Amino acid sequence: MTQKRIFAWLTIVLVFILSGCATESIEPTPNIAGTAAAMAETIVAVQLTKIAEEATSTPTQTPVPTLTPSPTQTFSLPTQFPTQQGDTGTCLLAHMISETIPDDTVMEAGVHFDKTWDIQNTGTCTWTEQFSVVFHHGDLLGAPQQTFFPGTVEPGESFTLSVPMVAPAVPGEHLGFWNLLSPDGQAFGTGSSGLFWVKIIVGDVVAEGVIFDIWGPTSEGGVLSTGEINSNVVAGDTANNYPWQGFATFNLANIPANATVTAVSMLFQGSNINGTPFSDLGCMGVYHQNYGNIDPSDFYSDTPGGALWSFCSSGEITAGASRIGGESAISAIQNSIGGVIQFRYQFNTNTDNDSVDDYATLFPLVRVEYTVP
Repeated sequence: MTQKRIFAWLTIVLVFILSGCATESIEPTPNIAGTAAAMAETIVAVQLTKIAEEATSTPTQTPVPTLTPSPTQTFSLPTQFPTQQGDTGTCLLAHMISETIPDDTVMEAGVHFDKTWDIQNTGTCTWTEQFSVVFHHGDLLGAPQQTFFPGTVEPGESFTLSVPMVAPAVPGEHLGFWNLLSPDGQAFGTGSSGLFWVKIIVGDVVAEGVIFDIWGPTSEGGVLSTGEINSNVVAGDTANNYPWQGFATFNLANIPANATVTAVSMLFQGSNINGTPFSDLGCMGVYHQNYGNIDPSDFYSDTPGGALWSFCSSGEITAGASRIGGESAISAIQNSIGGVIQFRYQFNTNTDNDSVDDYATLFPLVRVEYTVP
């Protein structure tokens, strides 16, 4: 477009604009055409200068505006965990004040009862209804696996938590372990182990039957995944990250053939702990496994299942510690009377690959309780 055409076009536009604004002017414009022409010349000059500058200038990047997220895009930590991130040592602490159903309470089979714990919040976090008490291991006693807190518990406050249970039909000692659980899955509890428990006795098995302790295995040993054999019952892993499994054989020939087994307990006369196997490898299960003489082929490479007993801390295998088995343990002993029974001792995790020795050397014995006609 030539300068003459631009000048003519702008003159017309300005005439219309100035005509529309004439009613707002304080003083009439005596020479609209002359003024418009002067303005048009000025505008043309400015436009031509701008065009020349744009042709020679480097284009600049238009800044991207900063977006403000909508309210639905914001996230925050739950208020009940003010110190939990990186400070769980002071956040989740509890103290047992009292409990009902003292240890070794004798009950008849099938009796319904409530196990009640009075627990104090000695940590720095507020407990809410999303916290719960959960079953850890041992005898569940017909209880729900998880029971949520009845309300909010501030630091320093205490509350009462009841869990309904049923005395089982199997006579003898029954022991179940529990702990507390935060909404994000952090387990905690009372005492050094963090676990608390319920322990009852169904019937008076001492008065009604015979207690028979098999004080030592007739043969025992440990098998490493590489095939190495140890003369002791060893379970855990080595600094080379090879897992150990322990094996033991118990002779049942001295139990009368017509005996009815009522309870079976796994006890330990003692143990030697290297490293932290229970912290690193989980619980140690005792499994029924038939084998001949101990050799490398006895190493169990599949995922373990069907433990007759489970031990989850070093305190549970100290000298004199015992655990009563369920119906599967009773059946295994009952079907082996007159012969031998063999067990495998294995942690839930074969190795944690931390290149540290984490194993337990065990000295087990078996207690069989039975009646005869």
